[in-house]
Amino acid sequence: MRKMLLAAALLLPAFAASPAAAQEKVSMKCPVGGASFNYVRPARGAVVGLRPDGRPYGDSVQPAPLPECPDNGLVLYKDYEPDEVEKLAAFVGTDAYKALRQNDTQYYRAYKLMREMGEGPDDYLWALLQATWEADGKPALRKRYQEELVSASSDVPARTGDITWIGLEGRVIDALRELGRFDEASAKLAKIPMLWLDVQIPSADTADREEILAAKQRRVWLLYFRQEQAAIERKDSAKEPLDMLPKSIASARCAEKGLDEFSRAFCAGTLAKAAIPGAKPGAAPTEAELEALRRKREESGR
Repeated sequence: MRKMLLAAALLLPAFAASPAAAQEKVSMKCPVGGASFNYVRPARGAVVGLRPDGRPYGDSVQPAPLPECPDNGLVLYKDYEPDEVEKLAAFVGTDAYKALRQNDTQYYRAYKLMREMGEGPDDYLWALLQATWEADGKPALRKRYQEELVSASSDVPARTGDITWIGLEGRVIDALRELGRFDEASAKLAKIPMLWLDVQIPSADTADREEILAAKQRRVWLLYFRQEQAAIERKDSAKEPLDMLPKSIASARCAEKGLDEFSRAFCAGTLAKAAIPGAKPGAAPTEAELEALRRKREESGR
């Protein structure tokens, strides 16, 4: 069955952007109730990196809206089989599902549908993670979804040689960090197989493309977990610690006002001194230096 919302590449902290795709209108029919409707498949734009929680930076809407039946709110996260329709009809007709339509996001409803339909944890945890992105700007809702992500993942058996499981654990660790549950984040991080991730990338002379890509993925996650460890150790609960962001994004944030002490030091030591003419290495930038960087970026249109 085709899963409409699973994009495994987005589990990686960094990856090559997929080719852009244009917006497309698709005629659809709801498997429950039979209502016909048009779904606008969103355009897929360039991705320039990921937030620590996995949400892509780029010029397209993330997460991408899913098809949804207009009358009963059934989220079409996949092409349902005929033998699933009766169970779906019973579930979307409940008061509990109707309440979800009023109070929760689309991907959270997809998560609940997946649990009801017996989908595996790789699917339903990925949907729940994307629900946390939808809750940006709603701190209480985002917190509730993150807490549920932590709770739901705790029942999933470890698969220490599986990069998908490791990636999902990474996002759970990040949720714990953002929730301020640093001891739990540290304990979960200690169970990540760092030695397995610390692999040498083979040369093209000795390995095929898939083997090289797999090794690169492991090393990318190794860096991600080292960054998480540093953020946990300094008890940083920010959604976007600068040292965990793509360099282009972090550089732009260095030009913003009101940076905290860590961010100012990071900008001084890693980014800002290369961009601010006449700045002294090793010292946090002054407000005047940061203002010069802001002006420089405004003039360049970035």
